[in-house]
Amino acid sequence: MGAELDFREIESVLRQIVGKNVGFEALVNEAMSGGNLFSPGKWIEILKNVISEQLQIHGQTIGYLMILIISAAMLSTIAKAFRNRQISDMGFYMIFLLLFLIMMKSFGVCYEVTESVIRDLIDFMKVLMPTYLMAAAVSAYRTSAVIYYEGFLVLVYYLQRIVSSLILPAIRCYVLFSMLGHLGKEEIFLKGREGLKKLILWSLKAMIGVSAGMQMIQGMISPAIDEMKQTVFSKGVSSLGNIGNVAQNVTDVILGSGALLKNGIGAVAAVVIVSVCLVPVVEVACYALFYQVLAAVTEPISDKRLTGVITQAGEGIGLLVKVLFTVCAMFLLTIAIVCVTTGGMR
Repeated sequence: MGAELDFREIESVLRQIVGKNVGFEALVNEAMSGGNLFSPGKWIEILKNVISEQLQIHGQTIGYLMILIISAAMLSTIAKAFRNRQISDMGFYMIFLLLFLIMMKSFGVCYEVTESVIRDLIDFMKVLMPTYLMAAAVSAYRTSAVIYYEGFLVLVYYLQRIVSSLILPAIRCYVLFSMLGHLGKEEIFLKGREGLKKLILWSLKAMIGVSAGMQMIQGMISPAIDEMKQTVFSKGVSSLGNIGNVAQNVTDVILGSGALLKNGIGAVAAVVIVSVCLVPVVEVACYALFYQVLAAVTEPISDKRLTGVITQAGEGIGLLVKVLFTVCAMFLLTIAIVCVTTGGMR
């Protein structure tokens, strides 16, 4: 039955995302035959390689930042000895500018990675869902397939609008104002950036809640309609005697095969989504972790304004990690809810 579905467009999109051929149809067949798609050992090895690579990449940057912070501390000490605040202030602002540029460049890299991953996931889901819901329709859930596809189009629309046009630019503004807020002796923009951060976090939580709630409500009604139609059909066929029994058995086999195919596609799609998100999430999380650790280590010797810049950059990158987790979770929830409510896991 899987041969009736066209996986070429899915494999083409995956080739663009991953950079090599991915046999999506072969993976579905393996899942349907009971193969092991999830290999913890392999994924742990990938994580080790990514973290090791990030340590090498960030080692030089962290070294530069340490030199800047130590230089600022030494300059401040020397200026106090000579009681010349102008030299100290001029040196501080030069170091602050260099630190600001390095932090914004790092944040820009993470921002581009986040945008790229979200775009790749949306492209993958756009080509996956028609095939996935076609398999659901084959397993006697035609009404559910149509309604879920409409819900998915709404989900993609507000993902593109809210995440790409509102949440990501809001995170960029948060990071910019947070770092500039440490330029003076007293923090500025404090209440504004705290409010903006809360708004971003509430928006991410609301997206998960709305997405899950909308699809669960759909799952309460449309599968029941399909099951009622299937029951009426089965009763009508079984009333035809021996011929009806044969027809009923053939129908059960076809519907069971459709459910197996649907679940196989869903399982492979979930593994692909996690695989696409895994490496970028770890890379972006490493940026946030390294900067938070650096701020904690240098706090005793550094000007609090400089450590504040590093801390705020780490927090902003941490928000990007939460965005990636939210988008990934929304798509995984979409697949799981369709799989459960259309009878594939009952």
